[in-house]
Amino acid sequence: LAPKCPPFPCIYFLGLQALRKEKSRDAARSRRGKENFEFYELAKMLPLPGAITSQLDKASIIRLTISYLKMRDFANQGDPPWNLRIEGPPPNTSVKAIGVQRRRTPSAVASEIFEPHLGSHILQSLDGFVFALNKEGRFLYISETVSIYLGLSQVELTGSSVFDYVHPGDHVEMAEQLGMKLPPGRGLLSQGTATEDGASSASSSSHAETPEPVESTSPSLLSPDNTLERSFFIRMKSTLTKRGVHIKSSGYKVIHVTGRLRIRMALTHSRSVPIQIMGMVVVAHALPPPTINEVRIDCQMFVTRVNMDLNIVYCENR
Repeated sequence: LAPKCPPFPCIYFLGLQALRKEKSRDAARSRRGKENFEFYELAKMLPLPGAITSQLDKASIIRLTISYLKMRDFANQGDPPWNLRIEGPPPNTSVKAIGVQRRRTPSAVASEIFEPHLGSHILQSLDGFVFALNKEGRFLYISETVSIYLGLSQVELTGSSVFDYVHPGDHVEMAEQLGMKLPPGRGLLSQGTATEDGASSASSSSHAETPEPVESTSPSLLSPDNTLERSFFIRMKSTLTKRGVHIKSSGYKVIHVTGRLRIRMALTHSRSVPIQIMGMVVVAHALPPPTINEVRIDCQMFVTRVNMDLNIVYCENR
């Protein structure tokens, strides 16, 4: 017997099903294309070089965008605000005075050309790196020069918790400087649990629980003398390697952190209103400085550091 041909309605149904699947695939492809385009446009708005933003994944783009928006709030609502710029001539300025201002001297022109690059010049002249933390201890900003001293990238650190990169034995110190409190059971890790050179497992802190922030109205946010200045030492994760040796020299590097807490601008100057901490802005110096790593130091020598006023800011115990 000749094989029976499939009925016409069955063929029609199979063709319709295949057409629907094709339309569904096209719609999903279109949605992915639109989503990728939106992420691409969002990445271009980040204050980062195009060579970096073009290599970011979607999760990194979201993380960096959130950090950037929080940094704007950190800058605008802090005391003093960082976004105040006078646009145009001051009020009550005569037309003649404006004309004189427009005839700029060569030094003023040179200064105007230099000013856009001032930030990068300052970063390159620092023997360290700069970062800003919010009150939860997350990096709102960290300079790209961190890679010189710790081997970590700016993109990796931005938006991450500082406690993921600080030695577990220094979590208490870091939390106290930020005005935070540790959850119950935390902060009992003594420095003796790690090796003396701080070369314990670099991943141990990444799985640790991040400390909880203190309530903004708590008087324990500030030290008893209500000072905003901060100067302390912590150990931070480092991935730098010795020259010519493809092994890690140490899991952590000692960092001297100096800076100040940033407070939220108060609507009233009453002393009864508690000071609300927004975070911390600091300069971090690696100890010993990279500039003296190649200097041979015997037992009769010691290292000290002075600032531009020749005040001693660091000296070895010996």
